[in-house]
Amino acid sequence: IDRLVSKFYYLQSASWEKQYRPQWKRITVETFAMKKNTDNNYMVKKLAGLGVNGTVTEVDLRIAMRTIRKRFIVGLMDQMEESVHRFNIVMGINESDEEN
Repeated sequence: IDRLVSKFYYLQSASWEKQYRPQWKRITVETFAMKKNTDNNYMVKKLAGLGVNGTVTEVDLRIAMRTIRKRFIVGLMDQMEESVHRFNIVMGINESDEEN
């Protein structure tokens, strides 16, 4: 949800983007989500190896989640300190070393 809301506000002012639509300043985020958003599980499709026109299933979601677990380090902005600590562990960075 946060990503969709962020995209909505970003595309209202990002005139350099192909998807820029100044008229979206006159609609609500709910209208955008229901009528204008064309993501249609775009990231799930990419992570599951589907084409952009494919239909996402529960199995595809599980495949995408497995891909994230195996290939990505995920952090949360609202838990930045914990996230950086996690990154350091995965990358083998010694946090007690003053140079790091």
